[in-house]
Amino acid sequence: MRRSDESWLTLLAFLVVTALGSSLLFAALFTGVTVAVAGGDSGQTPADQQVESSVTTVSGVITDARCGARHTDSGLSASECARTCVRNGSRYLIVNGDKHYELEGDAQQINQLAGQRVSVTGVLDGGTIKVSTVSLQSSR
Repeated sequence: MRRSDESWLTLLAFLVVTALGSSLLFAALFTGVTVAVAGGDSGQTPADQQVESSVTTVSGVITDARCGARHTDSGLSASECARTCVRNGSRYLIVNGDKHYELEGDAQQINQLAGQRVSVTGVLDGGTIKVSTVSLQSSR
């Protein structure tokens, strides 16, 4: 074989390897962009996401996020302690055993029943109940 034939074969091999390598790189880049774009879209419409939120009724004691089920200030009742903590920036919770949910809604209505056993009905969205009604449970 002559030297010029080897040069052409080398050049041809270089071009084939370069074309295959760049095609593979382009395919990987395109796949990555497609996954990134599709990964950001959960495939749910806002109406589907609202279906995940459900109306629920939870029974328990209204307290605050700082104290939870145990109020640390022994000089105050559970109601007074919860109200004080909420005035100082805490949020109202309903606690039943080891389950607790943050409460959103009519603050005045929730505030009146702080420290008492109630039934709360509302839309459950993650760890928050958007309260529609709160009713005092009868004492047994």
